[in-house]
Amino acid sequence: MVFKVVASLAGLVKVRLLHTEIDNLIFRLHYRWSASYCFLACALVAASDYIGGAIQCVDGSGGKVPDAVNTYCWIKSTYTINDTISGYHYGLGTQDKDHVRVEHAYYQWVPFVLFLQGCLFYLPHLVWKMFEGKTADKLLQGLQFNSMDESRDEKKKNIIKYLHISAGHNGRYSVIYMACELLNFVNVIGQMFLLDKFFGGIFMTFGSKVMEFALEDEYERSDPMVMAFPRMTKCDFHTFGPSGTLQLKDALCVLPQNILNEKVFITMWFWFVLLASITALQVVWRVVVAVSPIVRVRLLEVRGKISASPSLEMGIRHLHLGDYFLIDILGRNLDAFNFKDILLGVTGASEDKHSYKQYYENDDDDDPISLKRQMEREEENTTAV
Repeated sequence: MVFKVVASLAGLVKVRLLHTEIDNLIFRLHYRWSASYCFLACALVAASDYIGGAIQCVDGSGGKVPDAVNTYCWIKSTYTINDTISGYHYGLGTQDKDHVRVEHAYYQWVPFVLFLQGCLFYLPHLVWKMFEGKTADKLLQGLQFNSMDESRDEKKKNIIKYLHISAGHNGRYSVIYMACELLNFVNVIGQMFLLDKFFGGIFMTFGSKVMEFALEDEYERSDPMVMAFPRMTKCDFHTFGPSGTLQLKDALCVLPQNILNEKVFITMWFWFVLLASITALQVVWRVVVAVSPIVRVRLLEVRGKISASPSLEMGIRHLHLGDYFLIDILGRNLDAFNFKDILLGVTGASEDKHSYKQYYENDDDDDPISLKRQMEREEENTTAV
């Protein structure tokens, strides 16, 4: 069963060679890699029979308890106390008024939470995909798969014509995408708080405590993974004696599933910290691109591998943000030559033979900034004449 689930998840992370890209790498880290990790972890945790059963309890004599006790302790939850036996098993011992009892009821809900997390990671992509409606794919007309198509000139004319007609009306295209990028960031932060609440306030500092544990003295440290996901816990089971008196049976329960749970969630903690950091940087970068025309000019120059003249640069600066974003999406899927022609046609600079220069026109002058300055001087000389 697990292998079938893994095979089905491969579709999320496989490389798609014939696929129109409508997002960036950081966006894909959320809905491909993070969602796949959560779904895979869900399948592994749910298949508890592969690691010896979800829970196994024994009585005070060390004998196996009836199956009803195992079921009861699994449903009702088990607990630990802030004490140890001979300094080895955390959370076991005789409870008195000085001990704090910690209930552990999360383990039966772990597969459901992991599945929910996977769905939440996929949600922003689903929203963006539904709104985008294959706009870029339809516009490209297959040009992204065959840059030497015999009808490429006609296809480029169709793209330019559409961009002229829709100029100034693509604002929602960029706004929805940026909102989905922000939703990715909110989602990963929100999931960290969700898990912190789910595990009783231990997840936010889980990874940092594990790192501190690795650096502490071997004889003075307490394993935070054992404290968060105890392998052995206690369970109270009440029965009635021959005379009807209520009797308490104290059972010791082993939770093999927590061996897997600790690995899943410590990996998730480090991944969430990394993912939240790079997503935050991406959101900041998106804001910079949105408010800075000069940055947009430089990005399109890189996509087309050209250095724009002042006239082409002015045309790019005058593009509406939504139009720029749609052109940028097209540039992600096209080679530099075809993208350059579309960019020149959209900005109206195609009629100007001095509107651009290639980055690598010769070996001695391949810097785009110096090329731009040279073009400005040439344009000034032409005007003077």
